[in-house]
Amino acid sequence: MKIAFAIFRYFPYGGLQRDMLRIAVELRRRGHDVVIYCGAWEGPVAPEGVRSVVLRPHGWSNHARAWDFIRLLQEELRRQPADGLVAFNRMPGADVYFAADNCFAAAAWRKVGILSRWLPRYRSFCKLERSVFGQDASTVIMYLTPHQLPDFTGIYHTPLERLRLLPPGIAPDRRRPPDAEARRAAKRRELGIDDGGALLLEVGSGFFTKGVDRAVAAVGALPGQLRRRVRLAVTGRGRQDAMRQLAERLGIGGQVSWLGGRDDVPDLLLAADLLIHPARNEATGTVLIEALAAGLPVLTTANCGFADFVAASGGEVVPEPFRQEQLDRSLAAILGTEGRLAELKQAATAYGAQADFYSRAGVAADIIEQVIKHEQTGSESAL
Repeated sequence: MKIAFAIFRYFPYGGLQRDMLRIAVELRRRGHDVVIYCGAWEGPVAPEGVRSVVLRPHGWSNHARAWDFIRLLQEELRRQPADGLVAFNRMPGADVYFAADNCFAAAAWRKVGILSRWLPRYRSFCKLERSVFGQDASTVIMYLTPHQLPDFTGIYHTPLERLRLLPPGIAPDRRRPPDAEARRAAKRRELGIDDGGALLLEVGSGFFTKGVDRAVAAVGALPGQLRRRVRLAVTGRGRQDAMRQLAERLGIGGQVSWLGGRDDVPDLLLAADLLIHPARNEATGTVLIEALAAGLPVLTTANCGFADFVAASGGEVVPEPFRQEQLDRSLAAILGTEGRLAELKQAATAYGAQADFYSRAGVAADIIEQVIKHEQTGSESAL
C-alpha cells in the first residue's frame, strides 16, 4: 500500500517526530510505500526507503500556516493519491491520527478560561481538533495514555470504538547496555562531573512547557553544601534567556549546562544520577520511559501521561496542582538522604529490565494496516 504521513514540522529531537519515523520504518519494513508530507524538515534526510515531501505553507500565524499546509496536502494527494493518510497533527480527512498531544480545547479552557473561546487561535485549533475527535468524523485515533481520554470523550463525545491505546515505544538503544558503567564514566569525564558530584538531567524541547525553570528553581533551593555539588544539564531546544537569568539570580549559573539538541542522549541518561522532568503539560513524557529503560531514576509531575510508570518504578511523582515547594522538598530528600539515590537507581534498573517499552511502532503499524485495509474492503464492497 501507499501510505501518506502528514506532520506540520519535522525536527530530529522531538518525541512525536521520533515516533513517526519509527512507525514509518516499520511500515516500510513490511513492504509499504511511505511518503511523509511536512511543512518544514530540519535535520537529516528521511531513513532509506521513506520519502519526505516539504510543502512549505504560508501564513502570519501558526494556525494560518496549519490550514495552508492542509490545503497544500489535499492538493498534493489529489495529484498523487495514497491508500491512506496518517496524521501526526490534528487535521481533517485523516484515516488514522496519532494523538501525541493532550486535548487542546481543555488545556486552553484551563489556562485562559472563557475568553479563549473568542480567540482566533483557539477557534481554529478547536476546529481542527473537532475534525478528528468529533462524532461526525471517522478517523481512528491512536492515543498514548489513559489520562488523555476523559477530556477528548468529555468534550467531543468520541465513540470508543474509534480509539486505540498504544503501548510505550522507544528506540532499543535506550535499553541499559552491558557496558553501561563504562559509558557512564566516560560521559561524566567529558562533562566534568567528579566522583562526588550529582548530575541532574532534563531532556525535552520547549523549556517552559517541560518545566525547566521549575528544575532550576529546585536546584537553587537546595541547602548550600548540597547545592554546591549538584549540576543540572538541559538538553533539547527551547528559549533559554529567562531560564539562564533565573539560574544567575539564584547563584547557580555556573552549575547549569545548556547542551542543546544532542545525538548522545543514551549516554547522557547513563551518566546522570536523576532525570528531573517537572513538566506543565505532557501527554506522555517519552523521556521518562527512556530514563527507566536506562536504569535512571525519575522525579516528575503527575500531569505527565507516563507518570504512572515512574510511580511503579519507585520514582518520585509530584502531585497536581503543582507547588514549587513540594518539588523542592522532593529533590532535597532524594539528594540529601543517604542511600536514597542508590535505592532509586536499583529500583529503576530492575523495573526497566523487565518492562516492555519497545512495541509501540509495531502495534501502530498493525492498526494502520487494519484501518486502511478495512476502508479499501468497504469501498470495494460499496462498488
